[in-house]
Amino acid sequence: MTNEHHSGDESILRAFVLHARESSLEGPGQSGLAAAKRLIFDAVGVGLAGAITEESKILLQAVDSWGSGSEAHAWTSGIALPAALAAMVNGHQMHTLEFDAIHEPSVVHPMTVVFPVTLAFMERAQKTGQKFSGSDLIRAVTVGVDIAAGLGVVTSTPLRFFRPATAGALGAVSAITAATRASIEQAEAAMGVVYSQIAGTMQPHTEGAQVLALQIGFNARAAINAWDLALAGFRGPKKIFDGKYGYFGVIEGAGDPHALVAQLGKIWEVERTSIKPFPSGRATHAALDGILQLQKEYGFTVNDVLEVEAHVPPMVKGLVGRLPTIDMQVGTARLCLAYLIPNALMDGTVTLHSYSEERLRNPHIIEAASRVAIIADTNPNPNAFDPQTIVVKLKSGQQHSITLPASLGSPSTPMSQQELEEKFARNLDAAGKSQVHDQLTELLNNLENVEDVSRLIELL
Repeated sequence: MTNEHHSGDESILRAFVLHARESSLEGPGQSGLAAAKRLIFDAVGVGLAGAITEESKILLQAVDSWGSGSEAHAWTSGIALPAALAAMVNGHQMHTLEFDAIHEPSVVHPMTVVFPVTLAFMERAQKTGQKFSGSDLIRAVTVGVDIAAGLGVVTSTPLRFFRPATAGALGAVSAITAATRASIEQAEAAMGVVYSQIAGTMQPHTEGAQVLALQIGFNARAAINAWDLALAGFRGPKKIFDGKYGYFGVIEGAGDPHALVAQLGKIWEVERTSIKPFPSGRATHAALDGILQLQKEYGFTVNDVLEVEAHVPPMVKGLVGRLPTIDMQVGTARLCLAYLIPNALMDGTVTLHSYSEERLRNPHIIEAASRVAIIADTNPNPNAFDPQTIVVKLKSGQQHSITLPASLGSPSTPMSQQELEEKFARNLDAAGKSQVHDQLTELLNNLENVEDVSRLIELL
């Protein structure tokens, strides 16, 4: 364990780099290949739909004045940008709807920095004559998820920096390494440079501030910049994980990076990543699934409910246990379980419409939300999402409850292929991209056989 940080071990960084350079699709096998393709399929839909938020429009307007370049493009809008800024915009779009895949054991959204960085890098590189295949993209994503999620898995303390962003930046540089099979020197330098840039704390999450998803964008931009700076000759530190001021000690309170080294090539984190069924903070999903199961079984409506109790792990209460207000912003609402439960009972699900002005400013929903209690249980795991127990007390005097050991969309209770396809279609429709649905679906379903990934990129 990394309690002292005075010396540090360069071999940790070397092991991560070698994993990225040497991994092949044969390693994770067919199950890993299928898992990676599902994550990519989901990420495309989520990333395109993310362009519809007001925050995404503000960001795109801002970065369009920061410098010209046609290296890559912002998804959905098609606006040409320098690669680092395209990665920033698309990274923000990946997370702004709270609809992106999550690796629950690590509390990391492992695709959210990795995927837009990889595509922005590939788009730029292909304009200079380099060519990447669908298999290259799958391998890069698989490696990036291994590092981004793996760093969270071996962390033994609660979040204080925004782990999806910080771990995601290191995963993204690893993904570029996998795609290019760059030299050890180049890859290590880029990892050291990106470590010197990673940022983003949990304070925006605590406040439900707009900048939360932007922290993903900051780190996506940093990953491209780090690669370019390393290529230009900059060299960063190498003891970035357990050094005196390394990742485990500064960004995370404590952890065991040697444990991650030991599992590389043995555990493939794409297979342990969950795909979200609802556009809300993952910590809300078990409770939402539970309340909907109870409603389906017993037939009550939101008007029949006297009180709802959600007994959840302490981390869940900290993430989504806030009280709703009539002037609540959209970002706060996505992370407010008490607000989401009445919406779920009204619609039989949670959708993008759940965050319309009509819903956000509805006093009846706010009143119903005031009858939802989020109660922390005694779960000792500081990073636990589950189990969650939902108790519904009806005005009739009846009481119903359910305990969910895992959230819907997790590897143990996965979304069906039909559910995944329906989510993808809804996201493309929201983005105004339904006209490319069939082309994207065909490409993504056969991604390992696509010779030139630019066919995918040009449709985004």
